[in-house]
Amino acid sequence: MAGRLTLVKSVITSQAIYLLSALRAPKEILNLIDSRRKKFLWAGCAQITGGKCKVNWLRSARPKECGGLGILHLTKFARALRMRWLWQEWASSTRFWTTLELPCTTKDRQLFAATTSISVGDGTKVSLWNDAWVQGLRPKDIAPLIFNVSRRKNRSLSEALWNHTWIWDLNLFSVEVTEQHIVEYCRLWSILQRISLQPGICDSISWKLSEDRQYSAKSAYLAQFLGSELTNMNWIIWKVWAPPKCKFFSWLAIQNRIWTADRLAKRDWPHNATCALCGQTLESGLHLFVECRLTKRIWEEVAVWAAVEGLIPSNWDCSESFLQWWTSLATTQDCNRKGLRSLLILVNWTVWRERNARIFDHKSFTCAQILASIISEASAWIRAGANQLANLLASL
Repeated sequence: MAGRLTLVKSVITSQAIYLLSALRAPKEILNLIDSRRKKFLWAGCAQITGGKCKVNWLRSARPKECGGLGILHLTKFARALRMRWLWQEWASSTRFWTTLELPCTTKDRQLFAATTSISVGDGTKVSLWNDAWVQGLRPKDIAPLIFNVSRRKNRSLSEALWNHTWIWDLNLFSVEVTEQHIVEYCRLWSILQRISLQPGICDSISWKLSEDRQYSAKSAYLAQFLGSELTNMNWIIWKVWAPPKCKFFSWLAIQNRIWTADRLAKRDWPHNATCALCGQTLESGLHLFVECRLTKRIWEEVAVWAAVEGLIPSNWDCSESFLQWWTSLATTQDCNRKGLRSLLILVNWTVWRERNARIFDHKSFTCAQILASIISEASAWIRAGANQLANLLASL
């Protein structure tokens, strides 16, 4: 799955992005591409089923900071790419394509208005109605009824202010004027009366979401996830040195999306009712990796080998979930934390492999043999580039 994840990001998604930067793709097309990406990720060339699709696609296609796999959400990323046209319209107004219709939707323009800041100079570039030059708001949103009765909705600010042209543009005879019309008219009049244009100084625009105040597709994309619940998976899994398959497994395990006995029982699939390691309790993710007697013995041996007292089970904090336990150990004091997080992934991966060996291969290893396997694997990781893990074990 880790290899297919790489291909989904670098090949299937990239093919779509090339076209989405210039075209406004229908929702049906984006859904079709998503179905192909989901099928390849979870099933490869086989038929996709509910058992293979362990995490729903909307969660998978989220940034890693939000608990996803970092796969691009095509609808949101397509919007971020289209917003580049609006930025370039400001930055390169002399190009021929600026006179053509841009492939931008109303939502694109609304998000662009919310993420940019406009400084009014001579008013030749600023659109009276469509640009957010009033403290981040567009006049069309401040006075929607007046906007609806305006005959010229594309006037620049300088054209609109000259001789109060914007007032002459209002076709008030085409509608029944209400009290709300008058309120909005007075509000807009008050705003425009306070505007003082600066001849010879060009209007300017800045991007609110980056330090250099310049547009970037990444910041425009991430802005659409503002308000989403953030997780710590990025720093306890994805930024840790470990083989990709081990990281992918850890991501699934933390969300309780691996096929432990409790989850198999819910689907009425064949399973061993009890934990394969201790043979006493119904197997769950929390039990297998945290509460099982053999797992605790393994951690005791690992704690002595790595010389980290915080890994001794008697020193663990009480945890209600696997994620809470993992987070607690990942923040253990008085040791190299980045190296410790690599070790966490390694030990849990080894426990999972031992569990599978007992169920499918009918082979079991002693605690000493499992520790020897962990030590051997840790040496291989260090040779492959796990420098922080090497620093953690440097004193051994």
